[in-house]
Amino acid sequence: MSEPKVSVKTYTFTWLGLLGLTLLTSLLAFLNLGKFSLIVALIIAGMKASLIAGIFMHALYDSKLVRVIVAGGVLWVWIMMALTLTDYFSRGALPFPGK
Repeated sequence: MSEPKVSVKTYTFTWLGLLGLTLLTSLLAFLNLGKFSLIVALIIAGMKASLIAGIFMHALYDSKLVRVIVAGGVLWVWIMMALTLTDYFSRGALPFPGK
């Protein structure tokens, strides 16, 4: 199987994008956005993970099977997060504490 040809320019812009997003994450720590701080930080982390998986791990340039596997991994993370949040938000629903 041949390796995908990715230019140095693409790697450079991806690296600069990751540096910019990291700087944005660091600057976000100094702001008090209340409940939205976590949401914005997770969105930025998702963008960084997408850049790393797509460009550096060549998920954008490989076969469709790799894309299906990446999509399955993302779906599995969403399922785990949904189940965890369901458990977290349902705590205290019982009238008797500790039961």
